Amino acid sequence: MKKLSYALAAGTLLALSSLAMPAHALTAHPMPSAAVSADVVNARYHYAPRRVCTVRTVVKRGYHGRRIVKRVRVCRVR
Repeated sequence: MKKLSYALAAGTLLALSSLAMPAHALTAHPMPSAAVSADVVNARYHYAPRRVCTVRTVVKRGYHGRRIVKRVRVCRVR
């Protein structure tokens, strides 16, 4: 239990020290306004119909009146 509390305290100190440091990120390159307006982006919405399948139990009578139980998979497109 003591080791767990020490590890938790060390992790908290490490997280707080990383938040205190300033971030050194590169600045974004300025884009010319003519290039932004001239670019055309084609975005297509792709829709693929999903198949939804269920298993149904079909009971029939066979020769001599015996029960025949079949499990049939029925699929439909949603």
